Amino acid sequence: MLRRKASIFTLGLMGIACASSASASFLDTDFWCRTYGCVVVHDSTTYDIYDNWQFATNSCCVPFGSEMIDYYIRAGSPVVTGTRDLIGPGPGDGEGMMIEVVDGSGVFNVVDDGDGFLDASDSLGVFSLNSATDLRLAGSAQQYSHSFYISSRNTDFSVRAFAQIANATGDFGDTIGLGDIKLTPSLSRRGNDGGWDYGSRANAQNVTIVSGIDNLGDLTGGPTQIMDFGRDIRQSNGDIDEQTIRLDFLYEMPEYDLSLGTGSLDIDVEFAFHREP
Repeated sequence: MLRRKASIFTLGLMGIACASSASASFLDTDFWCRTYGCVVVHDSTTYDIYDNWQFATNSCCVPFGSEMIDYYIRAGSPVVTGTRDLIGPGPGDGEGMMIEVVDGSGVFNVVDDGDGFLDASDSLGVFSLNSATDLRLAGSAQQYSHSFYISSRNTDFSVRAFAQIANATGDFGDTIGLGDIKLTPSLSRRGNDGGWDYGSRANAQNVTIVSGIDNLGDLTGGPTQIMDFGRDIRQSNGDIDEQTIRLDFLYEMPEYDLSLGTGSLDIDVEFAFHREP
C-alpha cells in the first residue's frame, strides 16, 4: 500500500518504497506476473510489484475485490514528488505553506527567500492594521500534487484510496475537514519528465477515472475506488519506462484566513491496488 501523509501548512509526503533498479521490464520476464498478473508501481528509478499470486500459501489467486500483494519488502523512500509534480510538493520539515499579509493598500508583506514556502529565512514587511487587513493562505500555496508511474500485465485492477485525519490541533479540528480539501486525479499517457521518456509502449485507453470523487471526504468510508484499469497497460516487450503511464493527484486547500483559526492538521492518504474481475 502506498501512503501519502500531509499536514496543512506543514505538508510532507512519504514516497513509495522500492525494490531494485528498473533497467528492464519485470513484466516481460517474471513467471508469476506473466501467468497470474501483476501491477508495477514505478518512480523512474525504482519499482514496487503487486501480485495476484499468493506467495504465503503458494496458491492462486487474490480474490476479486481484494488487495493485491506487495511482493517486495520495502526499503527506502524513492522520490515521487518534485519536478514531476503538476504543481509541486508540499513544504518539508521546518517549512509551512506560504501566507500573505494584505493591508489596505493591497501590498503582500511576506518576503519569500525564493523557495516558495514559509520558513525562518523569510521576512515580514511593515504593515498597518485596519479593517481591510487580511492574513490568508497565498494563492500559490493552495495547490500541490504528487505523481507516480504505473504499469500492469494480465490483470484487471483498481486504485483505491482511504483518507483520514491523523492529528488535528488548535482550531483546525473544528474549522477544516477532509471535505474541504479537493482531490483531482488524472493521468498522462505519454510524456517526458526531466529527460525521462515514458509511455511509448503503454496502453491507457482502458483506464477509467471514477466519477464522484471530488474531495478527501469522499475517501473516508474505507478504501474507495478512484481509478479502474482494464487488462494490460503494457502493450509489448520493452524497458519498464516504455510500458508505463503516469498518475497525478492534485490537492486544493481551502481558502484559509485567520477566521478559520490557527493550528495544524495531519492527514494520511493511503493508496492500494485491488484485483478486479
